[in-house]
Amino acid sequence: MYFDTLTLTAVVEELRATVLDGRIQRVILVGPLAIGLEVYRQGRRHYLLASADAQMARIHLIGQRPTRGVDGETPFLLLLRKYVLGGRIVNIEQPPYERVVVLSITKPTESRKQTLDPDELIADDDTDGDLTVDTDHLLHCDLIVEPQDRRSNIILVDDNNIILDAIKRVSPRMSSRVVLPRRVYELPPPPDKRDPLRASAAEIEYLLSKGEPVKALVNAYRGVSPQVAREVLMRACGAIPQTGQALPAYTIAARLREIFAEPPAPHLVSNEQGPVAFAPYYPSHLAGDGATVTVMPGMSAALEAFYTARQQPLGRDQRRADLLNRLHASREHIERQRDQIAAELARTAELDRLRWEGEMIFAFLHQLPPQAAELVVEGERIALDPKRSPVEQAQERFRTYEKTKSAHTILPKRLAEIEQRLAGIDQFIALASVADDANQIDLIAAEAEEAGYLRSSAIRRPPVRSRPLLIRSSDGLPIYVGRTARQNEEVTFRIARPTDWWLHARNIHGAHVIIRADHPPEQTIYEAAALAAYYSQARDDTAVEVDLCRRRAVRKIPGGPIGLVSYHPERTLRVHPQRCGEVVQKW
Repeated sequence: MYFDTLTLTAVVEELRATVLDGRIQRVILVGPLAIGLEVYRQGRRHYLLASADAQMARIHLIGQRPTRGVDGETPFLLLLRKYVLGGRIVNIEQPPYERVVVLSITKPTESRKQTLDPDELIADDDTDGDLTVDTDHLLHCDLIVEPQDRRSNIILVDDNNIILDAIKRVSPRMSSRVVLPRRVYELPPPPDKRDPLRASAAEIEYLLSKGEPVKALVNAYRGVSPQVAREVLMRACGAIPQTGQALPAYTIAARLREIFAEPPAPHLVSNEQGPVAFAPYYPSHLAGDGATVTVMPGMSAALEAFYTARQQPLGRDQRRADLLNRLHASREHIERQRDQIAAELARTAELDRLRWEGEMIFAFLHQLPPQAAELVVEGERIALDPKRSPVEQAQERFRTYEKTKSAHTILPKRLAEIEQRLAGIDQFIALASVADDANQIDLIAAEAEEAGYLRSSAIRRPPVRSRPLLIRSSDGLPIYVGRTARQNEEVTFRIARPTDWWLHARNIHGAHVIIRADHPPEQTIYEAAALAAYYSQARDDTAVEVDLCRRRAVRKIPGGPIGLVSYHPERTLRVHPQRCGEVVQKW
């Protein structure tokens, strides 16, 4: 999908109508390559997102307040706080046919008082503020957003056109266009192309004779993306031609001028899987073939709908990877604790040796010469310190023996506790590995923090209502599936009745599954078993063994982690992991 010049022009018009002359009262890093601004203007807050991600480069308004997505503070964020936070957007400019937006910002050197959050100012809802102060006491800067695919960037430039910093620094080795602090900022070099508003029939006819029509328009005119070229050809020819022979050059030129001159009319194209395209005009070349074209209230609304749908799986996978990294690091720490305790227990033989040496020193005390360096008993050598008395050395061995023996009496209990913690964190790792969406991953992370497996994250997301998955089987019976440790406990010990059927993948971590029925049909049992296998560590296996028993045969492990149980299976099924049944309640 192309975030092209026409799309950016439509966004810039919206920005001028909403955030121009507004005060920036919050600035954050939404991601490693994205920033979020909260702008207050005429009694309303507006939220602006800008991203320099190669796959999702864009700038537009969003409907909800952006949340911080990066731990810590980067040099770029610190400079944004200094030059942008508390400033007013006094101009918004887009160079002709360029994918560049320049936000000019003016800020008093003494800005409003900050809140406890360094990214935010105390909001003043009664006024938009006043910048009628001495110009000698103002900071001027430009925040430049360049949504240009892999060359995308967000750059902060001072009043002398010197780069303060960029979200992506570009060295001379990386590109001839260097973007580094203390360098002079230069716009991307303009391509040697024609002005589409001056397109003529003769010009079009000559270009089309050189090759494929879409490529010819893209290579010849500024601001023309492949999508714009296809739309122009569709409007002029009724279809997208593959060759440039016998095409209406006059009509193509007119449609090209028209698409750049007409006011923005944002549309969103969707199919059964969700949004697939956006455009600041009616995209006739994308209509049909099961696609739905929807008129949107603004270009930003279309962009937000499109990119939100695109980011959901990316956000889920990234959160899962981050959580699994944290869980595995915590598990390694617990494993080291277990290994240390096991090593201490393995020293039992050494304890017996200490006691034996003390006894032998006392037994042969009368035979030891003064300042003896060793005692040999039955071929065993006992090292002695010539500078200390044998009695003192024997007593020291007995004290060490008694002290270590006392510690060893609690080590087996401590080792059992550590083993339970390992089983608990393995459960969280398994559940995170098969989590279906970002909300579920956040729930697992919150439970792991509450259980003490993880330190609390600096990124705070709003709590999500946690309910087990409720599915109706093909026989119409309810099946409950726990997808977090707490949901597993709720399914087994709160929702289920003693006579209900309980299922779990055999000898591996995964979901607790309940069939709310005393005598379910075999088809429902098979479907519940398939769900238990699907929501387990063995999801990718061809066949998985699943244990089945009455809920009354399931017991909590005394003092064990939440969600871990013991049970006595009545039978074991072998099933293929899969989703089945009708989802009734997801959250």
